[in-house]
Amino acid sequence: MAGQERVPNKERRRLAREERKRAEQEAAKRERFGRVRSVALSVLVVAIIGGMSALAFLGGPEGIGETIVLARSEVESAREQAGCEVISDRPVDAPASHFEAASAPPADQMYSDPRPMNSGPHFAQTLPIIRSGSDNQLEERALGHNLEHGAVVAWYDPDQVDADTIGEMEDWSARLIESGFTEPRAGVGIFVSPYTEPGITSGKAVAYRAWGYSLDCDEWDETVANSVVLERFGNRGIAPEGRMAPFPSDQMRYEDDDAPAGEASQSPAATPTDAGDTSPTENEAPSPAAATTP
Repeated sequence: MAGQERVPNKERRRLAREERKRAEQEAAKRERFGRVRSVALSVLVVAIIGGMSALAFLGGPEGIGETIVLARSEVESAREQAGCEVISDRPVDAPASHFEAASAPPADQMYSDPRPMNSGPHFAQTLPIIRSGSDNQLEERALGHNLEHGAVVAWYDPDQVDADTIGEMEDWSARLIESGFTEPRAGVGIFVSPYTEPGITSGKAVAYRAWGYSLDCDEWDETVANSVVLERFGNRGIAPEGRMAPFPSDQMRYEDDDAPAGEASQSPAATPTDAGDTSPTENEAPSPAAATTP
């Protein structure tokens, strides 16, 4: 072709050899990478299977073990020593309306004192079960729906509760959940979370919440925490839909409780449909479509 430099045959062959060599090197590199990746994946799969087998063998996190038996006098003494005060023992007057997360008013507009809330309007969907504590403050407006189904929450002020105590609280919630204090489909469980915005109204360090019930204490005490669960979890409390979570009577009781095993303060348990159940109860406004919990 006119104007184009002619490449000698010898040079063309050299260039072709170099191109083939580069191609072979690239192919070898890809092959080595593929072998390394295959080995790594194999090791990962073995590790996962081994971990699952170990978890199955060990039975996961340890539960309660023996039944927790509380004495009413012991509970009264523990509450006094922990500086506990019943802030409220009834639901607020506001209807338990359901809101889509995207259109719900801010928590400060939805709730007045006491905070954290113990009843009232809330998100249309529950928060999922957390088997230990949360490092960040949980969404109060979503937890309202969990409370409506019978959940119990132990909030704490991180400025007043040290790291070791927070670990004890998280271990407590995990053990109870593993022992049957949960109904995941209804979002019922034991929750532990810091509470900094707007802060615990009473100024105390720990705030226990169940539907229509607020108990605030100067310090964490496991006996106090267990008593709240014993009296308020699932169908033991006054949650409008607490029947979704039957109380596991074989796991915790008062020593002088003469009630037959399984007897509760509300109607027999109903089979929960899903964690986002939004069917209105007697004192609820019809709910909008279920919202996605942020």
